[in-house]
Amino acid sequence: MLEILRRTSENVFVPLTVGGGIRDFTDGNGRYYSSLEVASEYFRSGADKISIGSDAVYAAEEYLKTGVKTGNSSLEQISRVYGNQAVVVSIDPRRQYIASPYEVGFKSVKVRNLGK
Repeated sequence: MLEILRRTSENVFVPLTVGGGIRDFTDGNGRYYSSLEVASEYFRSGADKISIGSDAVYAAEEYLKTGVKTGNSSLEQISRVYGNQAVVVSIDPRRQYIASPYEVGFKSVKVRNLGK
């Protein structure tokens, strides 16, 4: 992936946003990589912005649960080092039909047209 990004950034002159897999992980050899290290490698390889999905949802859920910004989420760490403009949050919403808004613990929206 990084080699493709490097070659693309050398030949395509538009801002590149890269996402997917930007989270803390441990490789097969037991080496730990922080989300900041992962993002840094993408930036060094030519990305102008990185896109965070699942980790942004987890950070929002934790904040809603505790009401405390820890500064430890990938979103906060990467923004602190590279600036807010370097991080994009990308969320794919999923429609879920419910009989009553009282049966779920989150905000629901009543729709007139159920769509597909």
